[in-house]
Formats: sequence, structure tokens, C-alpha cells
Amino acid sequence: MTIRIYWEIDSAAEPRRAEAALRIAWSEKLRDPRTSRNRRRHYYEQIARAAAGTTFDGLFIRYRPESDDSQILAASLARLVPGLALIPEFPASIGSAVYAAKEAVSFQRATQGRLSWAIAPDRASEERAADGDSVADADLLARAEEFLAVARGVHGQTGFTHHGRFFAVENGGFPPPLNRVPFPPVILQGKDEDHLALSARQADIHLFNATSIAALRVQADRLDALAVVEGRSVAHAVRLAITARETPEEAPESSATTLTGSYDEVADALAAWVEAGVTHLFLAGEPSLEEAYRVGAFVLPKLRARIGAAQAAA
Repeated sequence: MTIRIYWEIDSAAEPRRAEAALRIAWSEKLRDPRTSRNRRRHYYEQIARAAAGTTFDGLFIRYRPESDDSQILAASLARLVPGLALIPEFPASIGSAVYAAKEAVSFQRATQGRLSWAIAPDRASEERAADGDSVADADLLARAEEFLAVARGVHGQTGFTHHGRFFAVENGGFPPPLNRVPFPPVILQGKDEDHLALSARQADIHLFNATSIAALRVQADRLDALAVVEGRSVAHAVRLAITARETPEEAPESSATTLTGSYDEVADALAAWVEAGVTHLFLAGEPSLEEAYRVGAFVLPKLRARIGAAQAAA
């Protein structure tokens, strides 16, 4: 069983780290060496290098409507970190499913197949309306499923025709060589029955938010049962905020939803998630740059050693 571990980049977090207009002013007696040319993207690049220089498998780039576009950010980082997978999160309201598939094909061709799609959770109707999305709440899952069906259809078929509620295609499809790259693995989210059923039909990976391991087992078992009915299997993933230090005493007090402790304690806790059947770990922390280095350099080697020992003993 291969375990994949990703570090999160949140384009809306820590704006003072790189936005010149939001920086805290230094004392008049101290010269600030940073210039206005030190833009936000430089901070993203630092985080990506931290992940690439340690032991992460990829980057998960959150969708934030108030900040930089996740897909553009993923593309800009792809050449900088050639060994990492790129997982931009975006909503199914992004626009044309056909053009989204075309962008994915180009991304895959340029990066040797390192792209995955993470469909973002739907926002409240008034927030979506501000982006021009007027689809009723009751139709959101149907729209997401049709988006994926059309995107996969034009990628995998020539002469693809579809007339649905949200998308229409007439004799579409990508010719060679565009259709010779893999369609990106699809990551879906949500914990209620309808979201789990959608993942059973359409997802390659289902991303659960942090909860107890016992609660995740209940949701994962239900997902597995639904997937069996569809003749499919769906990998399990969990998103965890973590703070790790060399000793328990050094670890700062965090919120109840943050996994906190020494490097060994955090590695043990992550290993427990893997033992529970999670094969994809989506990790986050603040400050993102420093925590990426700490986790990648000190926690993940311990975690991988524990996983290797457990697999050897099985």
C-alpha cells in the first residue's frame, strides 16, 4: 500500500508574509531589505521548495475566491518543483467542463501527468452569486457530477455528444496526441450520504475533514459500501492541521482540531490514521513555510519508517 502525503498552500493565509502593503512597519533605525518586488508568489515558491526539499509527495492548493487562483498557482509552481504532484482545488462552477478538460490535458502533457483535480466544497448561495453562479443549492451535486462526466467524456472519446441540464457538447472530444495523457485523478469531499454517493460514482479519492478515527471509519465504511455497488473503489484521504516540535513541551497550545506534539507523537498519530485505512494525508500548518520544513524534515521520515515497519510485519 503506497501512502501519499501532501502539504497545503492556502493563498489567503498569512498575507503579511509577502504582500508589501500589509507588512508590519520596521523601526526607523532598521532597514527593511524587502522590496515591493517581493511578491506573494515568492512566498508560495518558498513553501513549494520546502515541500520538495523534504519528503512530501505533492502540494494541495486550496481554492480561495478572495485570493490567487489555485490552478494558475499550480501551473506556476509545476516547473519549480518537478518531483511533486500538484492538486489545485476549484469549484465545479469554474465554467466550461470541456475547456477545463482541455486545460487539464495541457497541464498533464507539460508535467508528465502530475495533476489531480480537487473539487471544492460548494459555498453559500449568496457567495456563489457574487461569482455569477446562480445554480440552486439542490442542484449543486448534479452539476458537479455532470461537470466530471462531460470532462471525462471529451477526454476519453471522439465524437462525444452530451445534452444535459448544465452542459451541452456536440460531437466533441480530443484527438491524438491530446487524449494520450491520463485524466487527472479526481478528489471529492463531504460527509453526508449524497456526497459519499457522488464519490462512490465519480471520485478516485475522497477527502475527509479532520475528525476522530472512529468517526472516519464509519464514513469510510459507508463510502466503501456505496462504491462496491458501483463496481468501483475509492481511496481514503484526510486533511489534518498539525504543529510539531522536537519535544512535547516545545509544542505550542493549538486549537482542538490541530494535531500537536513532539515529532514522535505526531508521527505516531499520523501512523494511526494510516492504520485506519487512510492512504492520502493532506497536511497543513501555520506558519506554512516553517511548518512545512519541520514536518517534512522531522515528522515524515519517522512516519514512513513506522509505515514500513508495519507493512513488513503484516
